[in-house]
Amino acid sequence: MNLKDLEYFQRLVHDKSFTKVAKAFHVSQPTVTYAVKRLEQELGTELILRDQSHRSVIITKAGMILSKHISTMLKELSVAIREIDRLKEETLEFGLPPIIGNYYFPKLSSFLFKNNLMEHVNLIDGGSKDLYMLLKRGKIDMALLGSTEPIRDPELYSELLVKKNFTIVVSPEHPLAQRKSISFSELEHESFVLLNEHYVHPIAFEKFSQQAHFEPKIIYQSSNLNILKGMIREQVGIGFLVELAINAEDHLVSIPIEDQPQPDFLISLVQRDNVLQTAYRNQLSQIIREFSDTEKASQTPE
Repeated sequence: MNLKDLEYFQRLVHDKSFTKVAKAFHVSQPTVTYAVKRLEQELGTELILRDQSHRSVIITKAGMILSKHISTMLKELSVAIREIDRLKEETLEFGLPPIIGNYYFPKLSSFLFKNNLMEHVNLIDGGSKDLYMLLKRGKIDMALLGSTEPIRDPELYSELLVKKNFTIVVSPEHPLAQRKSISFSELEHESFVLLNEHYVHPIAFEKFSQQAHFEPKIIYQSSNLNILKGMIREQVGIGFLVELAINAEDHLVSIPIEDQPQPDFLISLVQRDNVLQTAYRNQLSQIIREFSDTEKASQTPE
């Protein structure tokens, strides 16, 4: 079965016109016609119905089934080509969300330099949701992703590394700054500034809201963490962030949330399942595991 024949047919399903397909691929119309005929002969069934009177093309049920599988085939082929190209270049496209990156990467980078891996790693920045989709499409090789539930996807291999808590974040001058902990229900009359849908925070925030039985007042959402921190410092609103998003230099106060049960912020190492395991990929995976184990051991009470 000819790959180009499949591409012509897939475009025909979309355009419903031999003329448009021929123009799109810069070939003659008979070339497209013969491609479809070859597919029909190989499969022993009609894939299209030609309505000469209206000059339109009707795709048969068999044609629609073939189109569905062609879509998967072309997608996987595209992914394979990108992975082979990166294999030849000996590079890894590594997704790292800003919050996880700010926490992990300064320390993780020393491990990478010591093991001569840094020059083979190309960092891709983005929210966990965006990086998840890049992994699905084969645009990146692996990523550290945040989620509120374990990542289960037949196309991906996910390994949970660590769990963190979500917290309420306020300015040191805010009336709540002296609190050691707080119930989410106490925040009904507060104004929130939040990370947007590119991150997993809105999912966890919604869960807390549902448990507390009120609709919080959200006055601003952004994908820029630094802007949100600045707004919190200026007391424009209070924040809702995973605990590792805040450090001493931010001059902000994180308040633990008392509600139980509550969603965790899960950090997982995620990569495509059916890919060639190269030495660099295996090394990077092992270094991340060792680093995570070291971090967990250092945080375990004696």
